[in-house]
Amino acid sequence: MFYKKVNKKIIFLIFLIVVLIGVWLVLDLIKIGPGLPPSESMPKWYIPGAWQGNVESCTSSFPKISPYCKVGVFSGGKFISVWYFDDESKFLNGEEMLYLHLEENGNVFHQELNISTELHEEIERREVENFPNITSFNSTRYESPNTSGYFIVYERPFLKGREDYFIAYYGIMGTTNLSEETPALKKLIAESFYMSNEEGKVDGLKMGNKKGTGNSLLPWF
Repeated sequence: MFYKKVNKKIIFLIFLIVVLIGVWLVLDLIKIGPGLPPSESMPKWYIPGAWQGNVESCTSSFPKISPYCKVGVFSGGKFISVWYFDDESKFLNGEEMLYLHLEENGNVFHQELNISTELHEEIERREVENFPNITSFNSTRYESPNTSGYFIVYERPFLKGREDYFIAYYGIMGTTNLSEETPALKKLIAESFYMSNEEGKVDGLKMGNKKGTGNSLLPWF
């Protein structure tokens, strides 16, 4: 009789441990999201070829606004810098710090980009059917002696309930005529573009933590 009670307690404890582990795994999956990488790998999401090793550590051209930052280098001096944030307050602080740095070290403009042609070409290359209903959005144009290009912010691109924020910079190294390089950079933007959350936003940088409505895009793959 005594052994039966002990066995029942052991079985109950094992069952309880299994349940707790299961709950922990489910909560962890909800937090990260099904099939999504951890925070340190998130910047690769917006860098074409990053999963095959086309990625480097962050450039010193900009301040360290996030511990999660990667750079992809491409032909013709083009590169993509991506900063990832898993918390809105950290994102807003990093965004403001970056904006102040840009104003101190170069010229900053707000510019609307239309990448409909580039997206069409990219969709044909990928052989997919879905197409964003909005193909133009605000960006932040930056020009300086060291680099010139465009900053784009992707807010909550995956799931409505997830706090995912990306700041991506599509630029050219050195002094350049940005207007002449814009067609090539727009192709790079289209190649890395991703937004699967209907309520997600694509926008330029904002100053003073005042977020606008941005542009919400329908899912496309």
